[in-house]
Amino acid sequence: MNSLLDFKVDALVKELDVDTFNFLELSGRKAFHSRGVYGQGVVVAVIDSGVSPHPEFEDRLLNGKNCIKKYGNTSWKDDNKHGTHVAGTIAGKRCGIAPKAEILPVKVLDAMGGGEWTDVIAGIDYARTWRSGNKKVNIISMSLGGGSGQITNTEKRNLEATIKACVDAGILVVVSAGNTAKDEKRYPASFDDVVTVGAVDWNKQIAQFSTYGNHVDVCQIGTGVISAYFDPSQGYEYIELSGTSMSTPIVSGIAALLACDYQMRFGTEISERKLYEALKMNTKDLGIKGVDKYYGAGFCTLQPLNMKIQTENGSDIVIFNGEPVKLDVPVQLINDRTMFPMREFAERTGAKVSWQAPNAQHKTRAEFEW
Repeated sequence: MNSLLDFKVDALVKELDVDTFNFLELSGRKAFHSRGVYGQGVVVAVIDSGVSPHPEFEDRLLNGKNCIKKYGNTSWKDDNKHGTHVAGTIAGKRCGIAPKAEILPVKVLDAMGGGEWTDVIAGIDYARTWRSGNKKVNIISMSLGGGSGQITNTEKRNLEATIKACVDAGILVVVSAGNTAKDEKRYPASFDDVVTVGAVDWNKQIAQFSTYGNHVDVCQIGTGVISAYFDPSQGYEYIELSGTSMSTPIVSGIAALLACDYQMRFGTEISERKLYEALKMNTKDLGIKGVDKYYGAGFCTLQPLNMKIQTENGSDIVIFNGEPVKLDVPVQLINDRTMFPMREFAERTGAKVSWQAPNAQHKTRAEFEW
């Protein structure tokens, strides 16, 4: 049985504070949340090691399917930790990008992250044909993959055909690039019909483990990602993981917000092609100018280029694009200039902020990097 998961466990997270999920703001999720776009009406199939119930999912975790034939087990619950973490990043109420999207768990990997391509293919087919009333799967998120030595030519053809059938049915398929730190073909990442996601660190530099190549479409944060985790002996917790497995669900969540926004605006589902193009259009270029094999089209984010900021002197509330934010300190009016914490601005623009003090005779200077 192939091991189709490759990720790094950084740490269990025992306590959450106000800054725990700040890295998610680089997705621009709040720009959509402030307009009432939370992913409602969108179903994301997580094809992985299963998903365990967690308070993060509220009542939005649908009855799933176990597609592993070998053991005859029908439970779709997560006995690894990977699938629950992925699903939390997509749709967790606190740790997720689209906190009102629904998750359809499709279990194709066992407790050790092992799996057969026939089971993965069966899981993809299940997601494609799944219906519940008027609901259907809009997006498939698949943080798994294998190299050329882990898949036969027949399995490769069948996997590609199954994914193409999803795309033809209007389902966006988002997959991880891999964690081999080299330019190589991995599957399903190298197929034309998927959105392949690479990983960057919190400084938007390529993550040292991220597989690269001309098949990389976009990138997102893949280091130190905190999300939901369930351990039967410990209960509901959070865990910090790293890998392109972690950057992929952030992009899947962004896709869910884009799909929700389109549906709210036009009263109909967005096509797979339009959603794919929207993801690539909502990027900030990184690395060399234009598309490259490390970052693809760039850092995927919904952060608007223009921001409307409303506040008043002495208030501890600033409104960013209609979203009220409580500041650590009140706004101050000094020499006819409005001052408020730079950290708040940085979080909502995706800017990297650094301070430099060349010498004691010069004041500290702030620099922005977009």
